[in-house]
Amino acid sequence: MQLPARVARWRLTRLERSRISGSGIAPSHGALHASRPVKIAAGVKVGPYEVIEQVGRGGMATVFKAYQPALERHVAIKVLPEFLAEDIQFRERFRREAVAIAKLRHPGILAVYDHGELEGQPYIVTEFVEGGTFADELGRPISVRRALAVLATVASALDYAHERGVLHRDVKPSNILVSKDGAAVLGDFGLARMMASNERLTRLDMVVGTPEYMSPEQCAGKETGAASDQYALAVVAFEALTGHVPYHAETPAAVMLAQMQSPLPDPRGENPSLSTAIDLALERALAKEPANRFPTCGAFVQALEATVAQPAAPVPSPAAVASPAVAPTATAPAAAKAPASFLRGRRPLLISAAILVVLVGLAGTVYAISNGRPTKNAAVTTTPSPGPAHGSLIYEAKLSPSAWSTGGAPSPNPAGSATVTYGTSIDLKIQKDGAGLSGEFDGPALKNYVADLVLRVDQGSDFEVNWLVRNRSGSEHADVGLNIQVADETMTLYLSPDGASNQALAATVPVTGMQNGRTINLVMVVNGQSIALYLDGRRVVDVTESSATGGTTPSFEMDGKSGALHILSLRYYAIA
Repeated sequence: MQLPARVARWRLTRLERSRISGSGIAPSHGALHASRPVKIAAGVKVGPYEVIEQVGRGGMATVFKAYQPALERHVAIKVLPEFLAEDIQFRERFRREAVAIAKLRHPGILAVYDHGELEGQPYIVTEFVEGGTFADELGRPISVRRALAVLATVASALDYAHERGVLHRDVKPSNILVSKDGAAVLGDFGLARMMASNERLTRLDMVVGTPEYMSPEQCAGKETGAASDQYALAVVAFEALTGHVPYHAETPAAVMLAQMQSPLPDPRGENPSLSTAIDLALERALAKEPANRFPTCGAFVQALEATVAQPAAPVPSPAAVASPAVAPTATAPAAAKAPASFLRGRRPLLISAAILVVLVGLAGTVYAISNGRPTKNAAVTTTPSPGPAHGSLIYEAKLSPSAWSTGGAPSPNPAGSATVTYGTSIDLKIQKDGAGLSGEFDGPALKNYVADLVLRVDQGSDFEVNWLVRNRSGSEHADVGLNIQVADETMTLYLSPDGASNQALAATVPVTGMQNGRTINLVMVVNGQSIALYLDGRRVVDVTESSATGGTTPSFEMDGKSGALHILSLRYYAIA
């Protein structure tokens, strides 16, 4: 495969960047050629600033601690390579960027005080942060709360800058300064853009940026925007929560190619204590396509923050998956009352992923339709939810209008009685009593699968949802479905035969906290005649049913009086 021109030009030297800090300078994952010796040194006076000592040196800058007597404060002076001043285009861009950054006033952004040249050497004067960088805290998973404290500050700083038309372009842990009291400050705003147009760097076949934190579009040499900074922030989040970056390789070009093409490693596979919601938030922020990421960096961090009050269930060991010891497993249907109707015998309010029947059990045959996390093969599996093991990802519903098949976009029944909107979830809202929705996802139908559904309902909602679990084959006369009574906070697995009343296949299962807006994770494992249901990682239903064995589209129906259903994620996997 031919690499994009910008990737192919990358030399095997690595980009070296520096941090402004009182505790020294730490290299990042990247690199440029060495700059000439600087003329500024301890004891030299740079304008009104008295240089005290050198506190760091990288490939693209040398950092000094200095003192400004007039204001009785310490500052940091970042001195750039002398050859940059020879580039007229760079000098103008340097001036514009320095002025734009100096106008930013945010507690999470390193303040720029001044800029200038000393005997041909460009420099920037900034506030001096006594401490280290966020990189000093990494190398192992840190607590979610500590990660969020840093990420929230950086996200706020980025959103503030983006609203004013300023991009960072090199967000990474070594550019996040941390004061002695633990406060985070984002530095090096605009420096990557200053370097990007320099002709000498172009002649040296250099790409300015740090491969491990570069977005796919940046790696491909395409236009970057606020979503690119969000991607880099999500890499920092991934590293903080798992202990390492998502992609690492022997050469920068290999890292960049992985950013553009490789599946996102499962965060919970690296750190099982992470919640499913964290996994989903990271996956969205690290989507290959910028349009599929969060609308802002703040929205990404808010999705992470929402998980703090929701401790993750532990991922079971292989032995536990084979023979789970769980809270109540329903196997006897006698005491349960089946829902009055399902799919047949009521108006067709289906939301289905239709048309293609995929026999997942066929060796070596896996159809992949994914958004953000590409297909996993046998060597790379993913377990995004607690509970049973998941095999390769087969289908993931997009959280956008493109989720639906041609002509299958949801339409309220009756017209105007419900709405469908998109954002961090697919939101189905009932506006009038008796309303429902019909629609069809653009995805496959399966015989054997692991279905993973993450949902939430608004408080006070009063409606029911039916999820088609097993469809009939050509000679069969029944379907298997899961009925969720939102107002009652219960669900029941049942058989829906033609010409007869529905029959409960297992005892009704309570779904506590649904009315409080709690995020619910349902995992359905359908393998031959075996059907098992997991609620938030606990197996609650385990039955054998042979009346319906056909290929099944992920089908839903929803109707009721009021409220909203939020589909946060819908994925189908092969049997592990």
